[in-house]
Amino acid sequence: MKTTRPNGRWGSLAREVRPMAVLSSLTLLLASSVSSSFAETESADNQRRDRALIFKQTYEERVAAWQADRADDVFRLGPEQMTRAELEQRLEEQALHANRVQPNEADVDHGGSSPVTTTTWAPYTGTFGTEEAAHLLRRTVVGATYQEIEDAAAQGLAATVAQLLAPQFPPAAPGAWATEPIPDMTGWTQEEMDAYYQALGEHIDVLMGWWPDVIVDSGPNITESMTHFWHDHFATSIEKVYYPQSMYTQNALLRQYALGNVKDMALAVSLDPAMLLWLDNQWNWVGQINENFARELLELFTLGVGNYTQEDIVETARAFTGYLTYDGVTSQLEPWAHDYGTKTILGQTGEWFAEDVIDIVFAEDQCARFLCTKLYKWYVDEYPDPQRVEELATILRNNNYEILPVLQTIFTSEHFFDPEFRGSVISDGVDHYLGRVRAFELGADANFATYGAFQRDWMDWSTWIYGHRLFEPPNVAGWPGYRTWINSYTLPWRKELDVSLVDGEIYGNPLDMQLDVMAIANQFPNPNNPYNIVDGFALVLFGMPPTELVWNRMLDELLQGGEPWEWDMNDPSAEARMQGLVRLALRLPDAQAK
Repeated sequence: MKTTRPNGRWGSLAREVRPMAVLSSLTLLLASSVSSSFAETESADNQRRDRALIFKQTYEERVAAWQADRADDVFRLGPEQMTRAELEQRLEEQALHANRVQPNEADVDHGGSSPVTTTTWAPYTGTFGTEEAAHLLRRTVVGATYQEIEDAAAQGLAATVAQLLAPQFPPAAPGAWATEPIPDMTGWTQEEMDAYYQALGEHIDVLMGWWPDVIVDSGPNITESMTHFWHDHFATSIEKVYYPQSMYTQNALLRQYALGNVKDMALAVSLDPAMLLWLDNQWNWVGQINENFARELLELFTLGVGNYTQEDIVETARAFTGYLTYDGVTSQLEPWAHDYGTKTILGQTGEWFAEDVIDIVFAEDQCARFLCTKLYKWYVDEYPDPQRVEELATILRNNNYEILPVLQTIFTSEHFFDPEFRGSVISDGVDHYLGRVRAFELGADANFATYGAFQRDWMDWSTWIYGHRLFEPPNVAGWPGYRTWINSYTLPWRKELDVSLVDGEIYGNPLDMQLDVMAIANQFPNPNNPYNIVDGFALVLFGMPPTELVWNRMLDELLQGGEPWEWDMNDPSAEARMQGLVRLALRLPDAQAK
């Protein structure tokens, strides 16, 4: 999204107050003309200010009414039901909606430790077989299928990484409404406004299922994972933004820049309507500064705690005054609302605007370090190696914040393929309620955008139980992640909901999608060898190769007391026994890692 500075006569006068000092030297005719011009400008500004105030009042009233209505929402899954308030209370008790974890706390001992390894970002030269291919795809694709893993191993590391990082066409929008501006409702009847807001509510329901549908239907590419990463980084929620077209517009923006220039994306997101509403920059006007966005830009989006001052926040907020949206899909700089005074940000002084702030912040070495730390935690391990992060930060800076060279370095390195990192990342909620659907090749049967259908109930229940609802992160810091994904409440539900995909039903309600174990097993080499059945399902379901104990337990479950040589895919009991094997595997700790 491009938002330009003011131009023409008003832009010049707005940024330069000095010419006003020489008005006395002008002719009376020119003075009269300028006076008239200013009067016209002042009148136009007052009209636009009034428009902004009306937008603010309408927006705040609608958000308050909508949030009150949502508080009474009831989530159902068969006989299970819970109100939104009850679910949120349960999640808070289980620490999924924990207080913000500051980005610089990565070095604090949280009960884990960084794997001991001496590997570097040097190119990986080892074997690239199915285990290596599985590790790569588990980290970059939401729910890699067995065939995708086999294809990756066959084509080699270079070709697979090229495929993963290849640009993708954007998915179809969830409807024409997704890009339609919010209308000016002046003169509308109450009935017309009620009908519009009713339609908005329906569009929100569609949007909440649209991205999940896109993910399960996507190919073996990193775009969905990176869009998810940036959504977590620039965390913005429909809970406050309210307008579904604003959230869709931001999602499209994150896709556009997902593998592109981070600096350009930071500016675009800063001026994105959803972000303007989410962090109150929409109401950040000269004379009434709102620091919310400025603080999070420095703390959570670029530098991290301890790398700026309170004065930097205030001055950054002044530079970001006057950027407004009136229609929820575009933004503009309003001269009447911008502070044209001199600001000093991180030691640099000038009449700064939004783009200047981004230039200043991204010139700080800490910015690249902060971003690469988050990338490392997302794709490599929760406990970053400081030296490896510094090397990635150098690559990012040297490439003018283009993200592709950093990703290329990570996924082709000996460090990434170090065995110490196999299964070191705890799978998140999306990995389960969408990753399992995709890995089980159920995308053609899944329809999450249809509100009221039982599949949608299953997905909505999963998102709330796991505390991982796309378009609705818990706060501006995003999802806490890592060990907060699993606790005494979420773990039993992970097992129950995963297994429901094997059974094709839950609590007697058909899901209209069910794992076809026969179809998956027939992709394995020589499926009449029971060892291959165990290996194949372990490859798809686990984050690391199973231990000998786990492998033998899986084999026992498959054979049910029989001998390995007795196993036959054509046996009438083969399907049920493989279903039992997958149920067992999904309940093991190995199935919670990637």
